[in-house]
Amino acid sequence: MRLSRLGSKYRRVPQPPARSTAAIIVVTMLAVPAAIAIFARSLVPAPPAALPAFVSAPAPPEPTGLEDRAAGIHGRILDANGDPVEGAAVRLVSAGSPSRVLRAAKSAAGGSFSFAGVGPAPMRVVADHGSDGAVSSADLRVADGRSIEITLVLSTAGSVFGTVVDADDHPVAGATLSILGAPWTVPDTTSDPAGAFRFVAVPREATFLAAVAAGYRAARVALPQRDDQADREVRVHLVAAPPVEGEVRDPDGQPTRAAVVACGGQPSETRTVSADDGTFELPSSSIGCSAVAQHDEYAPSEPAAVVDGQRLVLHLKAGGSIDGMVVDERARGIPSFSVGIETFSGAQARSPRSRGPRSFEDARGAFRWDSLAPGSYVLTVAAPGKPTTRSDAIDVVAGAVATARIVLPEGGSVTGHVYDERRAALEGVDIRFDSVSSVVESSASTKTDRAGFYRLDGAPAGPFTLRAQQPGFRVRLLSGLRVSSSRTLTQDVTLTSADGGAAMELGGIGANLIQTAGGISLGSVFPGAPAERAGLRGGDHILSVDGEDMEQMPLVDALQRLRGEAGTSVSVTVQRPNGEIVDVLITRAAIVR
Repeated sequence: MRLSRLGSKYRRVPQPPARSTAAIIVVTMLAVPAAIAIFARSLVPAPPAALPAFVSAPAPPEPTGLEDRAAGIHGRILDANGDPVEGAAVRLVSAGSPSRVLRAAKSAAGGSFSFAGVGPAPMRVVADHGSDGAVSSADLRVADGRSIEITLVLSTAGSVFGTVVDADDHPVAGATLSILGAPWTVPDTTSDPAGAFRFVAVPREATFLAAVAAGYRAARVALPQRDDQADREVRVHLVAAPPVEGEVRDPDGQPTRAAVVACGGQPSETRTVSADDGTFELPSSSIGCSAVAQHDEYAPSEPAAVVDGQRLVLHLKAGGSIDGMVVDERARGIPSFSVGIETFSGAQARSPRSRGPRSFEDARGAFRWDSLAPGSYVLTVAAPGKPTTRSDAIDVVAGAVATARIVLPEGGSVTGHVYDERRAALEGVDIRFDSVSSVVESSASTKTDRAGFYRLDGAPAGPFTLRAQQPGFRVRLLSGLRVSSSRTLTQDVTLTSADGGAAMELGGIGANLIQTAGGISLGSVFPGAPAERAGLRGGDHILSVDGEDMEQMPLVDALQRLRGEAGTSVSVTVQRPNGEIVDVLITRAAIVR
């Protein structure tokens, strides 16, 4: 905001003997029309040019009340029409350079303000009020316990405008520009696609303009100094910055390998991995953003600003632990089992990585997993003769130990026969459960006998997929199967000769799934498959399947819900990359590949 001083009036008022002397100075800041209005209201003639700044005047017959006020600076704020302004921001600032705010207040009804108990150092009063403009007094000094009374008249301040360009004189969009040296904070602004910017009202005390843009060195430009209220134009030249170097250290201060994310969630987001000695390099486009280090075994580092010319050091924090028990339905410990991390959702973002498995041997079924990044974990446990089982979500906190109890049910059984296309029994066919977990393999498997008969125990409740595989035949996946614990499902299987053609046959929608930081999405859609005919596309984010929320669901569980017998239907809700929500009903078909 541009400030100006338009004029001043001074008057010395003799005081009664019993009271301390007070000097009254009336300082009026106003363009010519406004000055005339104030002059007419005051009916006090200006002192002759030949007289000194302070002119004697007859003492008033009675005290005016001003003499009773504590020594300081008091006054009123008026607009350009001479009307009182209530709610103006009034600041007492130091007279030196750079100016600093000593006191701040709002003008009251009638435009009045007061700063009592002011010291003898020189200072100024500055005020602003939106579109009414801004104003600054002359340098003032309170001495000998006297008070100063001033009237300030707001006037429109000058603007600062210009263009931000690079070394080749091309406009730089999105640069953040700041006013420096002003006695109060002027809101920052941003350059537009043409590199243009404008500050509507800038105090005349402002000395510099600072510019910061991703990929460039910070720039500081001196503002033209003027006594009038004219606008000031500035052209800012930015120079490309070099990459920013940094390092990652573990909680013990040792260098470590970790993921580094800068400008997370922004178009300029950058991801890299530090070397074994902890060092990394970020592109200059990350300057002005924050960066964090992430590690599977530690809590993320605190976000740190990426600054041109400064080496970035990211300190990982200590992780947490899980103390768990794996038991059967009768609360008896499972002595031998494997555990893997099926899904993890951290404080920074959802991670598509899974970890494991780890094998444990303990008569009580106890296990402990240390060095875990804080977040929410879903574990998968596999044990001989038991269905692969998910834990509930386990919240891990840095420096603390979370507890978990995972109950493995008895599981169901699947029996049946395997035949070829001519209905001849097939011996030695490998039968197992398919895609039960991303991290652990089901230990349940069997082979058909001479009659083609099989029995497979440890079936999950479902939906699950049965996999039948024999050399010379297509792999057959039968999906959408369900069976209750301790119950038996009968399922016959027919295998088709491969004959050098397709290698696999299953029922589904004809699309690949991928785990992303945001959840589960379609990776690719097979040409002519049910998913394509229903209008689904690669990149669609899956929100729900048959009304079941997919946000926290492991990828393999989502896969089992999309697979199913040919001819059955499944309802899918997806979100397009542009945010559009689409609901589709898909009829599954035989997918042969």
